[in-house]
Parts: sequence; C-alpha cells; structure tokens
Amino acid sequence: MKAHHRDLLPLFVAGALDGAERAGVEGHLRECPDCAAEAAAWGVVVEELRRVPAPVPSRALVVRTLGAVERALAEREEQAWNRKVLGLLVAFAWTSIVASWFVADLVAGGIAQWLQRPVGGAAAWYGVYLAAGWLSAAVAAVLLGRHVRDEGRVA
Repeated sequence: MKAHHRDLLPLFVAGALDGAERAGVEGHLRECPDCAAEAAAWGVVVEELRRVPAPVPSRALVVRTLGAVERALAEREEQAWNRKVLGLLVAFAWTSIVASWFVADLVAGGIAQWLQRPVGGAAAWYGVYLAAGWLSAAVAAVLLGRHVRDEGRVA
C-alpha cells in the first residue's frame, strides 16, 4: 500500500470504509505483508478500545445538566415574552400620544374659547413634550435591554 493510503488502515479495521474502499484495502492486504502487519496492530488497538467501558455520568451531573437546560429554555421563553410585552407597551405608548394629541387639541380649543385667545402653540408644545417623553423612555428601555443581554453573556 502506498504511504498516502496508510490512513485507511485504522478505518478499515474499525469497519468504517464503504464497499469499494474496503475491497481495495482487502486486496492490497493480501499482497502486502507490511500493511497486513500494520492492520493487525490496528486490530489489537480496536479490540482494546472496545473493552474500555463506556463512561457513565454521575446522577449529580445528569441532574445539573438537566437543570441548566431547563433554566436556559425558561430564560428563552421569558425573553420572548418580554419582547412581546415591550412591543405592546410601545404600541400603547404611541397610541396614547396620538389620543392625547387630539384630547389636548380639544381641550385647548375649549380653553381658547373660554379665554377668547388662541392656544394652538400650547397644544403643539404639549405634543412635542409627549413625543420626547415617550422617545426617551423607549431609548432607556432599549439600553436597559442591551445591558441585561450583555450581563447574561458574561455570566
């Protein structure tokens, strides 16, 4: 067998070759005593490895592993729930801004009639105030979420 085919001998002895490769190696082993001796040596190694008992994890390791998997799954579910709730809160916040705008305009119109003065600028500033407040809350929520996510990666 050529030197670059010697890497097939351990696979041959372990029974990991397909039919064509296996037949080629068997034919070569009948003709080459050096490769046949090496294959026999690999056979001894394979037999010894088969006698090595398979490791059995301790009960404590299994319990810890299952607990870690359950915690990871619960955390993933909680993160999904948190994203849904945050999305609903943002939608509610922007709906509140739009509704507040109309209420402020209605109230400002009533106040304008009562005072007999225009207050359109006040309603616009009220809208800007609400939008800025909700926008800053959204930025704070995003930054807090990133901080919590980064803390989880470190732990």
